[in-house]
Amino acid sequence: MAVHDEQADVATVELTGSGVDILLPPPAPPARRLGGGRIAVACLLAAAVLAVGAVQVVGFGGVDLMPSVAPAERILPSGAPRPQTMARQGAVVLFVPIAQTRITAILYHPVAGTSGLTLEPVGQPVDEGLIGRIISGFAGDDAGGPSYAVEGDPTAVDVGAPVGTDVYAPVDGKVLSITPVIVEGVAYGDQIAIEPLANPGVVVVASGLQADPDLSVGTPVSTRPDAWTPIGRIVDVTGALDPVLSGYTQDGGNRVQLEVRPATAVAAT
Repeated sequence: MAVHDEQADVATVELTGSGVDILLPPPAPPARRLGGGRIAVACLLAAAVLAVGAVQVVGFGGVDLMPSVAPAERILPSGAPRPQTMARQGAVVLFVPIAQTRITAILYHPVAGTSGLTLEPVGQPVDEGLIGRIISGFAGDDAGGPSYAVEGDPTAVDVGAPVGTDVYAPVDGKVLSITPVIVEGVAYGDQIAIEPLANPGVVVVASGLQADPDLSVGTPVSTRPDAWTPIGRIVDVTGALDPVLSGYTQDGGNRVQLEVRPATAVAAT
């Protein structure tokens, strides 16, 4: 009579009339090795996943390597922006006037019929490309400025944001004038002229916003983070003005527009 031990993991023991037999299990089949073709395909897939993830996630100098179009509406609260240089015109430095989380796009372009002076953008062009961004970052060309686009001679800059977004003073100075913008009998906010402390010979003109009720001629404005002066809120101008910025956003292109003009030209106007 034979007794079979079914619990053995390595060997089976049988008791027979002639003695004890130990039966070893059959050898396991050798592990299959991936062929050279399969290994190459796996490596290529892994490299592709890493490359896509790096382009979409990694940023250089605080700027995404693959900029995307910002949504037209934001749920995040408004309020003062983070201090950030946006442009220069001689001694005058323009700061970003809108909270960065609300900005849809920034575009430099010419404005017909005005005496706007050429602005020097600070930041990184959105069409600079990956290699250019890396080089600019190492060279320090962006100087911490935001991403922007340029069309033609940059005598004005549009900073896009949804209607109702708070706008803050782009320079330190004082208010020279607050003038309603009327197009075909319809009011489209105000035009605010500010004399910058850095150069009283020019005037910073902001339009596309409704002036803050506390703002009046002679009011001092500041860009100090602890006392940043609100000057108004974005209004809907898409019914009256050419929505140049709409080509860069998902909305109608509402924005605050900034120009630096000679003080004599503004006074004559």
